[in-house]
Amino acid sequence: MRKWLGRILWIPVFVVAVLFLVANRHPVAVSLDPFSATAPAVTTPALPLWLWLMLMLFVGFGAGAAGMWISGRTGRQKARAEHRELKALRKELAAAAMAKPEPAKPHEEKDKPPMLEAS
Repeated sequence: MRKWLGRILWIPVFVVAVLFLVANRHPVAVSLDPFSATAPAVTTPALPLWLWLMLMLFVGFGAGAAGMWISGRTGRQKARAEHRELKALRKELAAAAMAKPEPAKPHEEKDKPPMLEAS
């Protein structure tokens, strides 16, 4: 139920995004010069606005993913160290189990409760 509700709520967002991208098809040159708007020193080729928007969306997504990956470095290192320790402990346990002899089975007579003698 919750999954379907989330999908239903995202449908209008996607529809508005597609409509916005379709409405902005005219070519735009992005200027990277903050000092001169009339004759910029650094400019990009004129491409459709939707292409620039999608490109910036993907660049932002990639930067966010890289930041998350870098921030998770210590957790991954800890997990690898714990995995190595677990493997070593399992190996040690297996070696100890192989070296330890099987305990002898007790005799059935010892396990039986003592019989009461009639006098």
